[in-house]
Amino acid sequence: MAPFLKLVSLNIEGNKHLERVVPFLEKAEADVICLQELLEPEFDFLIKKLGMAGMFAPMTRIGKDEAKNLSGIPAVEGVGFLTRLPFTRIEHRYYAGDHHPIPHFRPDDMSTTNRVVVFGKVRKNDMSFNIATTHFTWTPDGEADDRQRRDLAGMLQILDEIGDFALTGDFNAPRGREIFNDLSVLYKDNIPNRYTTSLDPKISRYGDKVSVMVDGLFTTPEYRVENVNLVCGVSDHCAMVGEIYKS
Repeated sequence: MAPFLKLVSLNIEGNKHLERVVPFLEKAEADVICLQELLEPEFDFLIKKLGMAGMFAPMTRIGKDEAKNLSGIPAVEGVGFLTRLPFTRIEHRYYAGDHHPIPHFRPDDMSTTNRVVVFGKVRKNDMSFNIATTHFTWTPDGEADDRQRRDLAGMLQILDEIGDFALTGDFNAPRGREIFNDLSVLYKDNIPNRYTTSLDPKISRYGDKVSVMVDGLFTTPEYRVENVNLVCGVSDHCAMVGEIYKS
């Protein structure tokens, strides 16, 4: 059987669901874990708890009054890349804003959240895998706007420069609409069609009133993906679990 990399991607919604997230990640025993809406203290906690290494890329500062930060202490929110495998590279590059300075989040101003791609080249059974993750630009109704289109162009330029990859994350762009479709034209969409939403109807603040596939797993032709499953009951987003193979 050809070697594969086990991948988990999950928007953990800050530290709201750690009592579910931690046991899930421990049981999953993934080779690479990509996390969105991750607070920096939780990144430090998780790499120690799971015995992994990786990178945290800051996006915005969450104030003490924000619901995602239950500790009441201001914290930096961003994207995390964790791996138990040896790696030859882990980097992050911004396609909206940068890390000097990290802005303070305002819900009425999406420019207060920077956008970043984190990508790492890891090795398993003498094979290299290039895994990338992002938390893409949000719009209030899921419809594309000029900011999303501009940020997509910036993200695609970065992706063009890193070669072959599997890209996962929360894209804030429903499948079947402009941004997700643009990605699907360029890369293979590996989320099975049997899944119509990646929001957990029992945990998401939208309940079962909003059914949208906004989390994704895209690949260039050098990769194939098998056994993709969405697992609910972990966070407000379902966890994406899949096996990545070199074609």
